[in-house]
Amino acid sequence: MPRRVLGDRLGPGDRGASPVEFAIIAGPMLVLGFIVLQAGFVFHAQSIALGAATQGVNAARGYHSSAGAGDRQARQFLAAAGTGLTNQNVTVGRSGTAVTVTVTGRAVALIPGLSFSIRRTAHGPVERVTQP
Repeated sequence: MPRRVLGDRLGPGDRGASPVEFAIIAGPMLVLGFIVLQAGFVFHAQSIALGAATQGVNAARGYHSSAGAGDRQARQFLAAAGTGLTNQNVTVGRSGTAVTVTVTGRAVALIPGLSFSIRRTAHGPVERVTQP
């Protein structure tokens, strides 16, 4: 009994269809992959900014602390976190009862020219002695 070759089983119209199908599918799959990666970079940058803002609030809200202590702590956190958040800026506001730390920056972009602004703010009460 003769063996059938793969080319015999395929019809004459099926030859060369795989590269065309791959070319049609590969483009959208690459775009989807880049979108997922970019979303991950943005989420990571947001996490870094929120972590720095939280650290800054925790440092600035202490009993004999200052806004400068919160600023230093937030900047130390950003330096230790790496390059996930670029163009970083820290703003600390401290009143007699509350502390607010805002961290802004930009997420890393896979496509040059694309820009994702990040802004995270943390609030907290100032520790103080009160009369019962």
